[in-house]
Amino acid sequence: MSTCRVRVLLVALAAGLGLAGCGAGGEGGTAATSSAPSAAASPEPSAAVAAAEAEAAADPATVTTPAEAALATALRAADLPAGWSVQANPVPDGDLSDDPSLAGICGGAATAESHRTAKSPVVGVDPTGSPAVSSEAIAYDTAGNAALALRELGTAFASCPPGDYTFLPGLTTTGLTADALVLQYRLADGVSQVVVTQVRGALLSVLIGEDPDATLTAAQRIAGRMGQLPAPVIGA
Repeated sequence: MSTCRVRVLLVALAAGLGLAGCGAGGEGGTAATSSAPSAAASPEPSAAVAAAEAEAAADPATVTTPAEAALATALRAADLPAGWSVQANPVPDGDLSDDPSLAGICGGAATAESHRTAKSPVVGVDPTGSPAVSSEAIAYDTAGNAALALRELGTAFASCPPGDYTFLPGLTTTGLTADALVLQYRLADGVSQVVVTQVRGALLSVLIGEDPDATLTAAQRIAGRMGQLPAPVIGA
């Protein structure tokens, strides 16, 4: 798979979820992976390593803030098939002002973007070193705005030009949160992708990948952690 293919996810969704290695980046943002064929060819920046370690160690049951909740529900290597790894893309200084998440897809409205308070972007890397799943765990200022983000995403996809997106029959899904959106489509270049977006309280998780089984399994494991988040912390 081309290192840029999953980034189409967020040329579809926005640059924020795009995979590293397809553009420039600093120590945060997209710097956590290299454009080289193998993820091991270049060491990750220290901030990315620290973020990945913090995400893997976070206990969702003990978080005390929405930002901690986003960290605890971020994609982990344990969510992915054996032999896969993750590369974190921490947001420099936590500044989301120029770091979109769900804006830009098919010209749809993304008014909920301004209500994000924190996010933890992570890329899943397959055994060949290619980025294969792009993800973000996003905290919003209220549960209502997280739900709004999910609705706006669905509306935006519904307005995509048929020549660019061919939507495929729905996947059979279980084990997600009560509020979830699962889409599978084929792009104009023939690449198929799966999008899994789910919400609990003020937390939203979105994953995009080309491997349906790996993407859905990761989403189910994330849903399990979302279910452990203390309801008062996330306004659930």
